[in-house]
Amino acid sequence: AEYRERPAGTIRINATGHAAEYIAWPRLAPLLQQYPELKVELAADYGLADIVAERYDIGIRLGERLARDMIAVPISPPLRMRVVGAPSYFRQHVVPRHPHELADHN
Repeated sequence: AEYRERPAGTIRINATGHAAEYIAWPRLAPLLQQYPELKVELAADYGLADIVAERYDIGIRLGERLARDMIAVPISPPLRMRVVGAPSYFRQHVVPRHPHELADHN
């Protein structure tokens, strides 16, 4: 294998849109400036692609969406999220208690 003194080549990353914008890019921008021979392909989607089958090097996921055969390392502090809505909306609809319940709302 050929080893270099500085990182070079292409890293393929798959992430949700929010993770790409708020977690990945703020950390990647300084890295890419420091190592101009490093290239990043960042695919942002909400379909959560199979990172192995689609040959990604890295997948950025929320903890509960992690496949069992993946190795995970935290790259940000824990995220705190809130569901907000007008009181009139929640008088007519059940308040979601878990993120997957948001699919029942518009």
